[in-house]
Amino acid sequence: MSLENEFAKYLSNKGFERFMEAWKDKYERLGHLGGKITLDHLLDEEIKALSGLLGLNLSNKMLTISYTQFIKKVNMTKYSGVDFFNTLELWNKAPIYCRKENKQFHSLVLEEFKESLLEEVTSLKSSSWLSYYFEHDRFVTRYFDNDPNWYRFVLIHVCHGLEDLPIYTNHYELLPIFAQKITKNPHFFDDDLPRDLLLKGIMYLLDIDIEIASSQEVFDILYKAGILKDDLSNYCPICHITPVKDFIAWKGFYDLYEPWNMNLYNINQVTEPFHLSSVMIFENPSVFRTICTFAKLHQLSSGFICSNGQINICTYILLEKLIQSGCILYYTGDYDPEGLLIADKLKQRYGDKIILWGYKKEYFHSIKIKQMTISPKRMQILKQIQNQDLREVAKWIIQDESFGYQEGLIHAYQDFLLEIGK
Repeated sequence: MSLENEFAKYLSNKGFERFMEAWKDKYERLGHLGGKITLDHLLDEEIKALSGLLGLNLSNKMLTISYTQFIKKVNMTKYSGVDFFNTLELWNKAPIYCRKENKQFHSLVLEEFKESLLEEVTSLKSSSWLSYYFEHDRFVTRYFDNDPNWYRFVLIHVCHGLEDLPIYTNHYELLPIFAQKITKNPHFFDDDLPRDLLLKGIMYLLDIDIEIASSQEVFDILYKAGILKDDLSNYCPICHITPVKDFIAWKGFYDLYEPWNMNLYNINQVTEPFHLSSVMIFENPSVFRTICTFAKLHQLSSGFICSNGQINICTYILLEKLIQSGCILYYTGDYDPEGLLIADKLKQRYGDKIILWGYKKEYFHSIKIKQMTISPKRMQILKQIQNQDLREVAKWIIQDESFGYQEGLIHAYQDFLLEIGK
């Protein structure tokens, strides 16, 4: 047995454990054995072991010793001339690296991880995304450090999912069905990491440049890839709107002027154009409901949509189909930050294909309600409005410290619809 092995065996006594850990930590921090160590609150077994090796009085239950002093003490024993670093590694039963060496080793292992993964997916179109992702995403190291095996498993399945996006074959799949096909687990993409990586891959491959700030953006990105997170709960209230082709359900609601919640599944079944008409889009359900009853009473030709305080993917698809069909679209909403933001987004997206209706100073003054305060967050929304006409409305709101709600304009809507809808 070598001297180092013999010394390591001797130091395996539990009384030396903190002593050896201290020298190990010293090497990892310094990159060499040196400096001094301090151990306090020594236990009886530690005092017995250390005093026996070092020949020191440790009755105060504390040890402070430099590396130089320690080696001098060792050289006064039968272990004189021993390679203590070699002994330390034998005691540790594994190589010991300093922080710099650990960092270099970690970088090498991470690079090998990346290279082997890229080699495995080299024949897939998603390999270009994976290469970009490894180069630009700041969380790669964190995910690798947390669990490299799970991280690899997720990345492989995401790459195969990106290779088989439904949009490539012009069809749509529900997310659980897509996940089952790719991973045999319908809930695989429900977890944060797999879902986030799938979204990043889709955005890269389909050249989608948006900030993901809500579940609606997630829904939109998946939809662009032909994946439906849920095609039943994503719906849009409509009235007196129907495709040219006679869908019995659509036509029944249309003829009776019945409001109904058209969902994403319904709209995806429609490939034909819609009946040419004017369509008015309301922000609030109560206004929408009241106008639907009025339209039925007067047998108006116009159609109606309720954005219900937001524009979801189902609504966007319907609007785009109506625009393609040549329909004239009018949007009207509240005179408040959120209402202006919806109108602004629609105007930025569709330009002159959508008409903003009712944003007049006289209307605002006729229904405005004084606000006790306008929060900084809502003020910031007003300052971000881009459309020039809506910026004017934002100025009125700020100057008068007032909001206006479209429930107060029911008669104005009715007069306008009677004018265009007969």
